[in-house]
Amino acid sequence: MRENFKKRFRESRNGVCGSKSHFLRLDLNPLCQNLVKISLIFLIFTGCTRFFVRTPNYAKIQVPNLIPFSEVEGIRQIQWQKIAKPRDPKSISAIILHNSGKRKFADFFRLSVENQFLFHIYIDASGTIYGDPNFLNREWTAAPGIDTEAIHIVYEGTQETLYNQKKQTEVLQNTIDALAEDLYIPKTNYDIISKKGIFTHNQAKRRFGGFVDFSSCGSELTLNQILSNIGGKFYEEDDWKDRFVTGWVLKKENKDLLKDSFHPTNGRGITKAEKVIFNYLEKTEKGFTPEDYRVKYTFRGKIKPSCVVLHYTAISEYFKSLRTLEARNLTASIMIDSNGKAYQLVDVIEDRAAAATGTNDNCIQIEIVAKDTEELLKQPEQIQKVKDLVLELTTKYKIPLSNEKLEDLSGVFSHTQAKKKWGGSIFLNAKDFDPGEEYMELILNSIGGKYFPEPEWKNRRTMDWAILYRNFQP
Repeated sequence: MRENFKKRFRESRNGVCGSKSHFLRLDLNPLCQNLVKISLIFLIFTGCTRFFVRTPNYAKIQVPNLIPFSEVEGIRQIQWQKIAKPRDPKSISAIILHNSGKRKFADFFRLSVENQFLFHIYIDASGTIYGDPNFLNREWTAAPGIDTEAIHIVYEGTQETLYNQKKQTEVLQNTIDALAEDLYIPKTNYDIISKKGIFTHNQAKRRFGGFVDFSSCGSELTLNQILSNIGGKFYEEDDWKDRFVTGWVLKKENKDLLKDSFHPTNGRGITKAEKVIFNYLEKTEKGFTPEDYRVKYTFRGKIKPSCVVLHYTAISEYFKSLRTLEARNLTASIMIDSNGKAYQLVDVIEDRAAAATGTNDNCIQIEIVAKDTEELLKQPEQIQKVKDLVLELTTKYKIPLSNEKLEDLSGVFSHTQAKKKWGGSIFLNAKDFDPGEEYMELILNSIGGKYFPEPEWKNRRTMDWAILYRNFQP
């Protein structure tokens, strides 16, 4: 029987793709022969892949010794179920690690629910596990951008306190290991872009935003230890997949890559600018921006201005600020020196700048030379020029003198406000900055505009901001 099988196999091989094949050798040219071979390989591969796809047995997945939230004294009256969203367990591909800091379980749970957040599992300092027994089928908001795919696990304390809690560490580690095995989640933090792996909340914040503060929640040292102990692989931030590529809410820049990739097409010494048409911008006797004050930049198209964004340079000197823009492959539309002189940096004001993610396609970007808000407020000639120039620009382009409606891209906004909405900056935290809301209030209210404090910004309390407006987050 074995010999017959071998004989049939040889005949089949020779008759289809072997050296004696009349079908391939006589009737088809070499190109067609290759196409047939490729097609056969494709059919074999696609027909067999279903045998290699692993499907978790969701009905049997559970966390041993889990105490349901509904059975815990002190939180039974909290209506936590109302903030759940149903989800298909098949969407789960990640575990997100959080920590509670100094807060104990009941307080941490209460604050989470009050702020419209929640987590799936909580492991206290003694190793006791609290959680939602239906964690596979319920989506909780804790790290917007990856909530649908994630199981959120909180451990009580910090990475420093965890180091001395052997039982807690063991339970945390075993829980993560078991869930990763049962759900076929990769035991690595390499590729958060794919939403497949085990990550800290800190890493999720950097990729997706949706955070209240930028404390290192979850702790990379803890994750490093856990992944090492469960046979996984931990990657430092610089080694995360595509960490220096666009798409991260908190950007990270590689100076060497920036230097290699920056090939300016416009600006100083490259193209000739058009004549300056605004009264409050510096110009030569022939009506052009002084050449030395222009920026080298990459042409990114044109805009129809509907808003203005104000920044400070975080540097006290004009030409150093200019060089910094170029070194980072960034472009503003205008820069205003500390002495009150304002210069058009681009060839034409309608050239698209690259200075504030989410607004570049619509806004004129104005950099104001100063190291911080305090220094800005001490430069009266510069303040007056900002007022005059903003008024001139908004009059020409019929832009409202208001910062209320950022998402409509219609008004005068701070870079702070744009960062809180869209992120896309290497400097990102939940505090006011760039150029500071005190400064924005001064400028807008003194030129007949209307300044709105943060709670009154349009839709400020929704979840689609890079920095959320909440008092607490897991």
